Amino acid sequence: MGKLIVLTGLDGSGTSTVAEHLHMADSGSTKLKSPPFPFSTNRHELDEKLYSVSPASHYLYYLASNVYLSELINDTMSKKDGNVYCVRYFIDTVVSHRAKGVDVAYEYETNLYSIRKPDYIFYLDVEEEERQKRLNLRGRGFLDNQLDDKELLNRFLKEFNSLEGEFIRISTTNRNIDEIVQEIQSYIK
Repeated sequence: MGKLIVLTGLDGSGTSTVAEHLHMADSGSTKLKSPPFPFSTNRHELDEKLYSVSPASHYLYYLASNVYLSELINDTMSKKDGNVYCVRYFIDTVVSHRAKGVDVAYEYETNLYSIRKPDYIFYLDVEEEERQKRLNLRGRGFLDNQLDDKELLNRFLKEFNSLEGEFIRISTTNRNIDEIVQEIQSYIK
């Protein structure tokens, strides 16, 4: 039976690149990204308009996208036996909104919704100087620039660290992609 494997971390940590390499090395696997279509079509506009003005409504948008993504994951896993690699997921939604001061619970099951719990969450850790270099190379988006605020960055890190028991930390600083992929693969059973 396939596993749900989530890649998380700050922007520039390598989540998309690592997920792509894991997917390519794992025949029969699927790669998904949060937020999924159709939520992804207006993501940038909503980020820019809601992130600072109404963090609670911003959270609800991402929560809805996670509920829908979970349904896509369940559907995919019911039809094929391979692993699902997911770039960002519910943990990211909780961390980013707690960092903005929204009091949200890290609960996969409530009376309102059910989000599939990952089998593995890998937090890709990167030193800040390296992260900044990567962001500058790939081009920066609205949310990338928000973490230039050191206080907000520290709140993000604090919130991720508060959930450390939920994930496996993988360093991506000064490592090649093959090393990182092999380390992650060594955990997946």
